[in-house]
Amino acid sequence: MKRWFLFISVFTWCTLLYSQEYSIIHNGLTRTYRLHLPADYTTSNHYPLVINMHGMGSNAWEQEIYTGFNQVSDTGGFIVVYPNGVNNLWNVSSTGGVDDVGFISALIDTLDALHSTDLSRVYAIGMSMGGFMSYRLACELSDRIVAIASVTGLQAFYPCNPGRPVPVLQMHGTADGVVPYSGVASTIAHWVNHNNCPTTPVIIDLPDIDTTDNSTVTLSYYYPCDDSTEVKLYTINGGGHTWPGANIIIGVTNQDIHASSEIWNFFRKYTLEGTSSLAEKNAEDAIHVSIYPNPVSDFAVIETVGRYTGQAVMKVYDISGRIHRHERIQIPGRYLFERNNLPGGVYVIKVESGFNLYSKMFIIN
Repeated sequence: MKRWFLFISVFTWCTLLYSQEYSIIHNGLTRTYRLHLPADYTTSNHYPLVINMHGMGSNAWEQEIYTGFNQVSDTGGFIVVYPNGVNNLWNVSSTGGVDDVGFISALIDTLDALHSTDLSRVYAIGMSMGGFMSYRLACELSDRIVAIASVTGLQAFYPCNPGRPVPVLQMHGTADGVVPYSGVASTIAHWVNHNNCPTTPVIIDLPDIDTTDNSTVTLSYYYPCDDSTEVKLYTINGGGHTWPGANIIIGVTNQDIHASSEIWNFFRKYTLEGTSSLAEKNAEDAIHVSIYPNPVSDFAVIETVGRYTGQAVMKVYDISGRIHRHERIQIPGRYLFERNNLPGGVYVIKVESGFNLYSKMFIIN
């Protein structure tokens, strides 16, 4: 009896926490998807849409659990949909076979008809084969997909000549045994060339916040590109075929960054009409942090604003990941930052409360 009670309790919890499955008919096939509406959803507003695609052999429900995008959706204020590929696969390279590009386009139309979506802010992400599929959507559906992100997936669809620059974010582990890191260079080079970005990136070694995860992160940042777009590559040094920041640890899973939050922070800057203004961007933030003056000499003011209000934790790291400040703060608020004896260099402010997360880099002279 106790075992049945436990099963029913867990089933009820999962049903409340995760989304439900729906279906549409496309090209004579029944195609299924899972849908999550943000906690503050109302039909009086229009919401961005994120299409989150699973890897080969996986499915929408597993992708929903693994990436934790529902929680980011609730704080970021966007709709997230998890489509299922036919036989747990995506047609990432062939012009024949299953029409997955047409299915995703039809899914966008369906969700727009049923819910309050903003068709100028539709984005695609994926894990592994889902990442490959996000690149194909950038190639063939750039009139609908604003920006894409791929975690452990690469580009396999050619020729690829979308009619506009497409913002691209790639995350990939150097020890990925499923999709080798050696394929990343050609994928990034294609989009750097297409978007007319600088060929030499700004390279930043991000703070090693979790020294026990057997990995670090290097960001290669190509900007500015045409139409104020960008290409970002997060190299997970020592990382495997995994989703950074995931609570489910599969092999070497980096915990220095939270992939889902980083991806949303990347997406939300872009619309089909171009880059959002800073004021619009700040208004959409769950948490936004500013520090001024920057660079800092002796004193600075840290200001926190955003959609989230309440208690949060603020930490200040140096570039090696060592914590120099750790305190609870109230959002919104202003705080005096005193340099004291901190040496000159690059630092990071990180403010978080649950799945609300914001990081800001600054310099001390």
